[in-house]
Amino acid sequence: MKRIVLLIFLIGFVSAVDVDFDCPDEIYADEEFECSIEVSDGDGVYDLKVDLNGERNSGLEIWTGDAWKSGYYYLIGFIEDEENVKLRISEAGKYDSVLKLRQDGSVKSFNIEIRVEEGREDEVEEEIKESIDVFSEKDDVIALGDVEPVVISLNSDVGGDEEWDYVSKDGRIVDLLVYGFCLFLICLIGILLWDRF
Repeated sequence: MKRIVLLIFLIGFVSAVDVDFDCPDEIYADEEFECSIEVSDGDGVYDLKVDLNGERNSGLEIWTGDAWKSGYYYLIGFIEDEENVKLRISEAGKYDSVLKLRQDGSVKSFNIEIRVEEGREDEVEEEIKESIDVFSEKDDVIALGDVEPVVISLNSDVGGDEEWDYVSKDGRIVDLLVYGFCLFLICLIGILLWDRF
């Protein structure tokens, strides 16, 4: 009987901490991303560590609020209930990582999976380089700098200060289609009336 009472008494002190770790679906190498961490069934403040592969130079960096630090170290007093953490991983790949919560020397570990894709910066830089190459191949590109642009009329019909709308060649054809259709109808009516007389 004493053992049952002692067992019930000890069960009251055992608590199972649960963690919900939610990161974006698309994570790219060398780009920061933010994950939300929610601790449930816990009490007090926990130190946080995201252990990518157990090495000091794992390629994971964590934002401390002041600077980027290696993910090898704990963020002291970081989380109590729910918090967002900024991370950055230098290399693409699939990582079976461990999220660690430490409180009073006791460490609780949770397995997490992070999938990192190749960085988008390379794609953006390549597109910018291609755009620059296209512009540099043209002879009529003029760098304006701080000079205010001046509108120059290539059509002599436009006056100096008059407001005008530019109409493209295709736009003019569409406008003329209405007149062409009216002319067609007049001719059709003329032919039908010609047969009656």
